[in-house]
Amino acid sequence: MRRNKTSTRMFVLLLILGFLVGGVLAEALSDKLEFLKRGISIGFSPVNFDFYFFVFTLGFNLKLNLGSIIGILIVLLFYKI
Repeated sequence: MRRNKTSTRMFVLLLILGFLVGGVLAEALSDKLEFLKRGISIGFSPVNFDFYFFVFTLGFNLKLNLGSIIGILIVLLFYKI
């Protein structure tokens, strides 16, 4: 079955929300459930391109922990239903 653009956008939005909520819950519960906070950080430090009339800063950092992965898996589970 083919999905429309609205369905795809909703799926991406739900994935981002699952990622965020899982990460926030992992940080909040890190005192009691230490293993949820374990993860990796992917990205690069900000780089400044300083031209005479403007400054352009480019950087990216993705912090992926076990809570975020659980949040994404829950969204995938509910999206299939």
